[in-house]
Amino acid sequence: MFERSITRVSTIPALGPGFAGNNHKAALVVEPDNLPATDPFFLMADDNITQAGPLGDAHPHAGLETVTFMLNGTLEDINGRLDEGDVEWMTAGSGIVHGEDTKTSTGMRLFQLWLVLPEAQRNMAPRVQVLRSAEMPVHAEPGVVAKVYSGRLERAAAPTLNEVPVTLADIRVTPGAVFTPQLPAPYNVFLVVIDGDIEVGSTAERLGANMVGWSEPSADGASLLAMRAGRHGARLLLYAGQPQNMQVVAKGPFIAGSQEELAGYYAAYRQGKFPHAGTLRPVVHA
Repeated sequence: MFERSITRVSTIPALGPGFAGNNHKAALVVEPDNLPATDPFFLMADDNITQAGPLGDAHPHAGLETVTFMLNGTLEDINGRLDEGDVEWMTAGSGIVHGEDTKTSTGMRLFQLWLVLPEAQRNMAPRVQVLRSAEMPVHAEPGVVAKVYSGRLERAAAPTLNEVPVTLADIRVTPGAVFTPQLPAPYNVFLVVIDGDIEVGSTAERLGANMVGWSEPSADGASLLAMRAGRHGARLLLYAGQPQNMQVVAKGPFIAGSQEELAGYYAAYRQGKFPHAGTLRPVVHA
């Protein structure tokens, strides 16, 4: 079985001004200009709030999925409330407006990931899924607890509806413990270390807090990704997804297959044709 290695490493940059005023600080975990290397992951932002209050304005998305992982604090809008450890998986598809009347708590931190949609699903009807932390399946073994929000990791499989096959897991490893999950070899994989430190892959690449390690896809079949926690243990998020191997055109909050499709999204939004997330009944997974 193919044993994965970490092929490139980065560190989350220092926080800078965000889009939502003085209380919002942000950094890019995944840059949006290198899709061939990050496919199907287009970008991911690390958003932080220093003081409770409103966050931004209602805004549209189309042609993509957003995956919002609440690391700390709370975020509430007219579609409901996300607490620490909850995930909102929003399929924008043909177009949606969200972020209406958003309020956050002091010290809120979240990761928002953008996923490209397969060409056949890019203009599907929009959908919102709420994944509650307490209700997600868990894989546990000595020294390891992995909560699975999407896809399958070892014996735990999440009920999340996916257009792109993606595994998302919140993994906690005690000091010195070893975890070697099996992942599809064709998946692109990246890890974000939240706390502690861990050695990953066949070359035992050492990753510490706020570091990101990537493992490139290989041939068909299965692969193993070995992890050994350091003396303080580790918490990390694992993202693994099937590359879509396509070219896209991106501008603002939209990802399209062509300039014509992109122009169509802007026209539909200006004409008020995008439904609002608050009018959709979220799919809440238990």
